[in-house]
Amino acid sequence: MSKTDPLLRPGLVPDDFHFGARTQTFYRAPYPTEGPVETTDASGRRLWMYMYAHFVFCWAEGASQVHVSHGTLAGPKMTLWTDVRIAGCWSGTALAEFGRAWVTEHLAKFAR
Repeated sequence: MSKTDPLLRPGLVPDDFHFGARTQTFYRAPYPTEGPVETTDASGRRLWMYMYAHFVFCWAEGASQVHVSHGTLAGPKMTLWTDVRIAGCWSGTALAEFGRAWVTEHLAKFAR
């Protein structure tokens, strides 16, 4: 496939790797995202929710910690951590910035 192949999904980024005299092009896909969305939980608390790379961040109004799950905003979620500290003004923008930075740092632990 060429780098200008019209059948490639939008957002894919070509990345050339060199193996001696051979070059191979791989395509990196962006992480999926959803939100941020403001909602309420079953007890009526206001929440901001944001999903990045299938890590779902839930930030209750007035809280200094976020709940991190794996899944999507509307689908099932598996709880991973309930006590990840967050600072800043309670907003969807702040949560999205935090979520992207947190995921980047977290996934870097597994890079070779």
